[in-house]
Amino acid sequence: MRTRVAAILVACCLLVGAGATTGVTVLHIQDARTGETVGVEQLDPGQEFAIHYIHSFDKTPIHEVFVIRDGKLVQIREEFQYFAIGLEYTERDQERVGNFTVLHMEREFDSFALRVATYTNQSLVVEDEQTPLTEYADRWDTLRLSAERVSYLEYVYLKAKAKL
Repeated sequence: MRTRVAAILVACCLLVGAGATTGVTVLHIQDARTGETVGVEQLDPGQEFAIHYIHSFDKTPIHEVFVIRDGKLVQIREEFQYFAIGLEYTERDQERVGNFTVLHMEREFDSFALRVATYTNQSLVVEDEQTPLTEYADRWDTLRLSAERVSYLEYVYLKAKAKL
């Protein structure tokens, strides 16, 4: 009986130790005003994520696509149906794919702020999961997005804290 309890305790310690030392890359979403964690998403190296929204004036969909590289957020594409006010304009590094113009870029950020708008239906897209930004903050509040490398246990803690 004692050997079984000891084996279970050793297994638990190994799991906790592995979780404390295994690092994961996360997209950390914070309330820009308070610094409070409001969301966290684990991302694999090179995995894309996007901010989707509807252009406030032209009412057309826009997708801003990012990856995390070397601890930075890197915008790699902007996809839009029609050029509209406020979008990047260049004649180079773009192509037409289906109904979208795809503008290729390499824009690095340590972090960036994003205001949750009222009429643009913004959402964070990771793989096939689309989460409205209003699940992270109220309209007109500002979110700060950053890339971080954290232990797996810290990721689980941040994820649980954000759900509360």
